[in-house]
Amino acid sequence: MSERGLTPIIQEGFTARADVAGERLVFKLTGTGDMAAVKPLERALHEIHAEVAHRGLRAVDIDITALYLLNSSCLKALVSFIYAIMTAGPRYDVRFLTDARLSWQTRSLSVVARMAPELVSITAKT
Repeated sequence: MSERGLTPIIQEGFTARADVAGERLVFKLTGTGDMAAVKPLERALHEIHAEVAHRGLRAVDIDITALYLLNSSCLKALVSFIYAIMTAGPRYDVRFLTDARLSWQTRSLSVVARMAPELVSITAKT
């Protein structure tokens, strides 16, 4: 993806890939965000934050439309990611793309959006 490189996560039941589209980085998660996904997800979010800063991007889209489970530890990783943006900078927008048919996605992420409403938004895709 870049000269710095964002390593895709490819493991049984969970994948994540990041690509740059214009001034946005798109991070797509698929499968099951269970305990096996926590450490790779934390690492990837750390890499994404560094890549956004390096490239001077304005936003990150986190596409979870094909994610069927997000356990509390993975949710905590997302909260930590948002907290890092709020406190350490640089500040940029984060948009979660959800599947409208999977109502748990919007419900779970609404807590994250309330934490930083100036940075975080949720867009349900039908």
